[in-house]
Amino acid sequence: MIFHNSDLKQLWDEGYDLQVIAGTVLLVKNVPYLNAQKELKRGVLISPISLNGDKTVKPETHVAYFIGEYPCDVQGGHLRMVVQKERKELVAGLTYDCTMSAKDSYPNHYEKVIRYLKLICGPAEQIYPKVTAKTFEFVEPEVEDIVFQYVDTNASRAMINPITDRLSGQKVAIVGLGGTGSYILDFLAKCPVREIHLFDGDNFLQHNAFRAPGAAQKGIFFEHLKKTDYYNRIYSNMHKHIRSHPYDLNASNVEKLSEMTFVFLAIDPSENKSVILKHLDERNISFIHCGISLTEIDQKIKGQVKTTTRVTDGANDYSRWISNVKQDNIYEQNIQIAELNALNATFAIIKWKKLFGVYHDLDHEMYSSYTIFTNETINEDFQG
Repeated sequence: MIFHNSDLKQLWDEGYDLQVIAGTVLLVKNVPYLNAQKELKRGVLISPISLNGDKTVKPETHVAYFIGEYPCDVQGGHLRMVVQKERKELVAGLTYDCTMSAKDSYPNHYEKVIRYLKLICGPAEQIYPKVTAKTFEFVEPEVEDIVFQYVDTNASRAMINPITDRLSGQKVAIVGLGGTGSYILDFLAKCPVREIHLFDGDNFLQHNAFRAPGAAQKGIFFEHLKKTDYYNRIYSNMHKHIRSHPYDLNASNVEKLSEMTFVFLAIDPSENKSVILKHLDERNISFIHCGISLTEIDQKIKGQVKTTTRVTDGANDYSRWISNVKQDNIYEQNIQIAELNALNATFAIIKWKKLFGVYHDLDHEMYSSYTIFTNETINEDFQG
């Protein structure tokens, strides 16, 4: 990134010791400054990088951060631009000590960094004229193992990288790429999980388009693609590690789930479903099961959207919530209600994120059911 953006490369060419973290944070190392005792110290200046694609744009914030003691003036007084002394994690593994504010409309990242360096280094340079932040200690920047095709600037803008990073490293499976499963993928592809595995043996047909995220091109139906291949083609534009398994899971291949750290189930009742549930229990793999139950009364639709969770460190008596018997359920007739599929997927993803500490979870429910016509959600646990 440094060598492909003129403002960052200018800093590098002038001899500053730079490092880019998570693709969105610029570190300027070996920055000389004075502490309160007027001793010469070296710290790290941190500035968020604003991007459009892989190219830097005008900084969206004038705020910067610093690792070290309070930067001080020649009298040992705190620099006014240090607005808050706090120890806080900015991205995973990177904790800063104070927040700084030098308000200005910076045209690029070079101008912003130089302004902060002058303010921080100026007092040190007065007492120690030969000191400089231009170390010319060139070290080739490490290439980070980023799972996305492009940097997640959404998380970095909100400064929530340490929270979203709690999802990293997982190998997640989605079993069933119908309406709900496809929306789960849509949400999951935007998360920093290590791998996303798709299991479904059906083709992507015209009726599927009406309960799938996005808008399928007309010509796609003539390619006779498997659902997993179709969605892999689309979402690999964002996530690097999506794996297509264009077949249904059954007793002969269910072992494929053994390498997963988490599984989303979005499939109809069947013998294969029983096999999958049994396998997940035996291998002690956590999963979330999605279900929609609908009936038609007086030419109107009513029903429930259900989410059942099974975790490895808890009870697993979920049998009263997960039915594996075909019922008189108009949803199983492929009724096209995309908003309920998206809602089912949303409930599932929110619960999954709760399990891994992204969202607070006060109730710790293992089952929830949203009833459409009363607009109510009920929660239960395994003892409920």
